[in-house]
Amino acid sequence: MSNKDFYDEDEIIDSLIDNKTPRVTEQRQQRSTQNQQFNRPNVHIGQVGCGCFDSRKFLTNFLIYSVVLMVTSAFFSGFYLESIPAALWASFTLTILNTFVKPILFFFTLPLTIMSLGLFYFVINAVIITMTSSIMGQSFVISNFFTAFFAAIFISILQHFIKKYLLRVDQL
Repeated sequence: MSNKDFYDEDEIIDSLIDNKTPRVTEQRQQRSTQNQQFNRPNVHIGQVGCGCFDSRKFLTNFLIYSVVLMVTSAFFSGFYLESIPAALWASFTLTILNTFVKPILFFFTLPLTIMSLGLFYFVINAVIITMTSSIMGQSFVISNFFTAFFAAIFISILQHFIKKYLLRVDQL
């Protein structure tokens, strides 16, 4: 019999009278909580690396941008997408740029965004869409910057509508 499993009869009787758990039981509970803490993963599901990249959010935005770009190309005459695979590549490129480049642009243009009461954010979106168009080449063409600007407003509204009311994704 080991020391861990040995109970002193007087301690057990005293603990029953005082409505306390025996000291050995308390030690076991402490060990089990410590083991549970060590067995918990530090990374949440859907995160890669340091937690700055959420794959579920990336995939959701990719799918939403695929739909939104196709709808936008139907509404704007200067916004041309060649095919559905081109829309998928454009949405992938747009999602990558929104994930990594857009926060940098937002940081450097923060004073302009504050002075314009947030309206400059649409200019940032238009720049990102124009960058996507220049990366995609002839399969994704935007006629001018004003088309990109109004398309950016339309895309932002449509994306917000899809996330908020259709998918009910509040945290993205």
